[in-house]
Amino acid sequence: MTVWDQPKENSLAALLHGMQFADGIEFDLRLSSDGEFVVYHNELVPGEGGKFERSIERMSTSEIRSLGTVTFDELLSQGVLTDVWQAGGKTANIEFKVPHPAAQIDDVDAHLSAMMGLLEESLDPFDLPDRSALVYSFSPRIGPVAKSVGFGLPVTRLSPYLRPWGSYRIKRLVGTPGFVLSTVTGLIKEHREEGMPAIAMALQYLQGWERFAHPGTPMAISGGGLERLNRARAGMGLHVWPAPLELEASMLEAGISLISDHMDPSVFSLPDGKARWMRPASQPLDDEWRGRLDGASDSERGDLIREAGESLPTWPELESNRKREMVTEQGHRMFWAGSEDKWAAEAENGLPWGSPRLIGHRGAGDTD
Repeated sequence: MTVWDQPKENSLAALLHGMQFADGIEFDLRLSSDGEFVVYHNELVPGEGGKFERSIERMSTSEIRSLGTVTFDELLSQGVLTDVWQAGGKTANIEFKVPHPAAQIDDVDAHLSAMMGLLEESLDPFDLPDRSALVYSFSPRIGPVAKSVGFGLPVTRLSPYLRPWGSYRIKRLVGTPGFVLSTVTGLIKEHREEGMPAIAMALQYLQGWERFAHPGTPMAISGGGLERLNRARAGMGLHVWPAPLELEASMLEAGISLISDHMDPSVFSLPDGKARWMRPASQPLDDEWRGRLDGASDSERGDLIREAGESLPTWPELESNRKREMVTEQGHRMFWAGSEDKWAAEAENGLPWGSPRLIGHRGAGDTD
């Protein structure tokens, strides 16, 4: 069996891979000193020198590209990616990164505003379908700034808040009080009041000891905790990270969109023995194919999954009655607000936010 060679996170190869094999991609955007988008996660580039000089926002696009970093314009020049994105069913989760304090860019609102303007300008020629892009940030200013500038794309805030500098371990440590200070119910209410169509949160809010850290009633990915969760969000999207492979099936069944690091296309079976299908939203399985895949042996599944990928219709190719059937089942099971007619109408204009997706984290998974 061929061993998958995982491409570097946020690279062109990783982003193309995620868009092909999953329901979409998550990636990070930063602004270079000359006002162009680069796809880069960390605040500082590695190497010698002070933090000011190594801050992405203080480096030119040419300097950043010399490190092997892809620009957003380069990504958008890839027709193999933009064609399927424009067709519908695929989603790009775009994270706006704010500068490290060493970059000495103190006006976060102005910085986010500039990013929003550039993103709209960059995407305008593509006429993307509704609900095919979600912009988010750890910055609590993402919502107010979007409202103040009339930003045309949906935004949401990542929870818990992680400051834009320091090691991942330190960020997690600093972010831990967020589990105590905010309940899932409170986050849903805040996001809804800000007009945000989706919530993005760490799995620890729903799984693990952290969900008991606050005084509110805990929510979960199964049982009574799941029913409380779905009744509270009433059709709002819910994007969660990380997405352990052993929880993938149950999280998708719960109606959760996954930000996944498990993007190996040669993994055909989940730990529970069921077949793995990586495009539940953009190319949904029907009952017949689900039965065939789950009933096959692991050695047979690879060929069957490839056959399913070649024969099943993608989301934009589905007939209206099939779309209606799918969203009606999801809407009733997950307590969406509104009527069957409303859900079906939304489905014609793009995959509803409440429908679960499998999104490739930084394209093909974290390699940092």
